[in-house]
Amino acid sequence: MMPQIEVYLNTEREWVSEALIASFQAALCELLPELLGQPQGPDHVLSELPVVEIAVVDDEAIAQVHAEFLNDPSETDAITFPYGEILVSCDTAARYAAEHGLDPQEELFRYMVHGLTHLHGYLDYEPTDREALFRVQEPLVARFFPK
Repeated sequence: MMPQIEVYLNTEREWVSEALIASFQAALCELLPELLGQPQGPDHVLSELPVVEIAVVDDEAIAQVHAEFLNDPSETDAITFPYGEILVSCDTAARYAAEHGLDPQEELFRYMVHGLTHLHGYLDYEPTDREALFRVQEPLVARFFPK
């Protein structure tokens, strides 16, 4: 099964527009077959989901969800739920991008791809798992943000 991807903008930031979100949604739909063609990780659910909803939120919202569901009140880049909901923080993306000389839009897109890669079963708790996730994630990001 190929899930439908829906991306929602749930915060107001000058650099994140509805047009950007629509372009990200189209890009994610385009790369989804390639992601699903990768070997599945042990906890994969992506191919079984009818819809994946990605919400772009601010640090305050993601910290609240992080505290409620993961007992950690700090901001984070992305939170992925196995039922097909992904939250990504545009504030974290902007901050990380500024600190590392990156494009904040690319970083935000990376968080979305990261969440989808988690749903495909890839984990990032251990260094070897993280490397495997990045080997899948980064070529997908590079298709839409070539260097």
